Amino acid sequence: MSIHLVGAEKGTTTKLPISADNKTTILLNVEDAVKDLISILSKKGIVEGVDIDAGKLAELPTSMTGVVVHYLVKGLKDDFNIEFAEKPVSLKVRATSNYDRKVQGKKRLLTKEQKNELLAKMQMSYYEKDIASGSMTMDDAMQSLKDAFEKKREYEEMGYALPTKKTESPYWVS
Repeated sequence: MSIHLVGAEKGTTTKLPISADNKTTILLNVEDAVKDLISILSKKGIVEGVDIDAGKLAELPTSMTGVVVHYLVKGLKDDFNIEFAEKPVSLKVRATSNYDRKVQGKKRLLTKEQKNELLAKMQMSYYEKDIASGSMTMDDAMQSLKDAFEKKREYEEMGYALPTKKTESPYWVS
């Protein structure tokens, strides 16, 4: 296969077609140190003696292939103004936790009981016994109440509704 880059003006970016349906395998023979570095970067690890910006590290893919392709794509863009029309599959952001997968797939995040407990924690009456017994201070109760409000707001901002009726389940708005 050959790729012809004809007519690209200086300073413009050439976008190459790419299809996730057409895949192949390549083998990279690299030194142990190269493989170790790629592995550490993919695991968001610490490279001894190197000060790496945590923000940039967090943006890297979580697989060794993803890290290699990330820097290949970056080099092609920086050196030759060549990009792919879409991100290669190994660079696409995937949900990293069960919670992230649930949010991405708009699955149930809370049971009815969990939703009801969160809503109850937004009421001062939830903490009255603990305050009266001395096992919780008024400041602790106020902080817990504030935390519950913030948690509810986070759910609502992502489009997850928490109905006040105890028998209703939480659901995705859109």
